[in-house]
Amino acid sequence: MTAPKSTRAGLLRWYPKAWRDRYGDELNALVEDHLDGRRPGVGLHLALARAGLREHGHHAGLLGDVRPPAEQVRAGSLLVLAAWAVAVVAGASFAKLSEGFGASVPVGSKAVPFHAFTTVEVAATTGAVLVALGALAAVPSLVAFVSHRGWPVVRTPLLRASGVAVVTVAATLGLAGWAHSLSSVQRNGGDLAYGVAFGTWAALVVATLALWTVVAVTVGRRLPLGRHLLAFEAAMAMLAALAMVVMTVAAAVWWGSMAVAAPWFLTGAPTGTSGSPADPRMVVTMALMVVAAVLGVAGVVRIGRSWGRLRPA
Repeated sequence: MTAPKSTRAGLLRWYPKAWRDRYGDELNALVEDHLDGRRPGVGLHLALARAGLREHGHHAGLLGDVRPPAEQVRAGSLLVLAAWAVAVVAGASFAKLSEGFGASVPVGSKAVPFHAFTTVEVAATTGAVLVALGALAAVPSLVAFVSHRGWPVVRTPLLRASGVAVVTVAATLGLAGWAHSLSSVQRNGGDLAYGVAFGTWAALVVATLALWTVVAVTVGRRLPLGRHLLAFEAAMAMLAALAMVVMTVAAAVWWGSMAVAAPWFLTGAPTGTSGSPADPRMVVTMALMVVAAVLGVAGVVRIGRSWGRLRPA
């Protein structure tokens, strides 16, 4: 008795399609021999998922040295781009959580949180400019790619991202109109229905950003990039990664200084009362910033290692 075909296909879904086409039958045979008629357990699922994700990393040029150096440089740059999407979500959350903090900080304790907040703003703006410059530089290559039978590759992710973006814009307009009819207290937790709507809108924004990032990565993996353009994109990626690190450190300094100077602000407690710095929203926001910074640094490391092998001897 062998495992059902659907089960065997499910075990291989973690692997890249090109890998499945080449090695799928052999792995299926090995799995069936190992199971000897038994159903696959959790351990086997996890082992194959881990191995499949590792193959995705090799296939994308993020792991190992199998792919050409130029593709590894490209992969490192795209990893930074994906990290930037995470940083944007974290930055938007930080901006919301820090809104109006100045009024809660005692006069003698304003310097550190204000300087830290300004640094976050400057780093975020710099990162956005760098990402925009990288995107603009790739426009001619994008036009050439789409003109030469590239449209079928990007059509599905592009239409999906566009559809969700339209819904998000409509939701934004509706929520903005609703917000104008509410008081400040109602907009900040006093109205349950509005709170649910705001949470739904935030999820739509994140989904829109994620889907457009998928479009950018899908296209970026296939664009024809000459050596000079590849070098420019790599430089923008490395600087953007640095901006994410600076933003993360500055946000942590802001959080720490606010925990000392105005802990009540972090939990929305009355001014002058005690408060806990471990607000769940701030913890999640900082965790996202750290993830973005770590991914960005990983992309820079990949670029640095691969670019050294790309140079002519």
